[in-house]
Amino acid sequence: MIRLLVIIFTLFCSSFFVQAVQKPTLTIKDILGNIQTPLTAKEKRPSVLFFITHDCPVANKLAPEIRRIIEGYRAKAQFTLVYVDPDMTAAEVKTHQKDYNYTKLNTIHDRQHKLVQATGATVTPEVVVTKSNGHIVYRGRINNFYEDFGKPRRVVTQHDLRDALDAMLAGKPVPKPRGKCIGCFIPKQK
Repeated sequence: MIRLLVIIFTLFCSSFFVQAVQKPTLTIKDILGNIQTPLTAKEKRPSVLFFITHDCPVANKLAPEIRRIIEGYRAKAQFTLVYVDPDMTAAEVKTHQKDYNYTKLNTIHDRQHKLVQATGATVTPEVVVTKSNGHIVYRGRINNFYEDFGKPRRVVTQHDLRDALDAMLAGKPVPKPRGKCIGCFIPKQK
């Protein structure tokens, strides 16, 4: 009798575990209308999502660093730029891309906040890094350029995103962000 209970309990727990592990892959259209899976990358590479808005001065100030990171890690990771303002128009997205030289980057306008909800992003600029299976290993700031609101540093001393990517690519534990994200809150949906 006890053996039967153990078998039933084991089967119940294992089916629950399998259901918990097999969550569906989030799919979303990019600005060109193509279906993307931004949380899961191909070829066992990490996926990096930059959450921004077109009118956040902090996010705009970090645009050159975002481009440098993408250029430095392009062959090793999948990158997606995520616009999170639900009120932005397609024309505003395209203009911002052009103004900040983001035109060659995979871009999603997350009007329904599917990615915001899936990742827990709250501020722009904020970055989320996932393993190829979609498991979030890093969510936080890009670097410590801003020590507080309106207080940029002369010299960046902590490169949180680069450190996270380097650790992940080396098979080491990914360090937690060393500071809070400074920027603009993600606009709420109406």
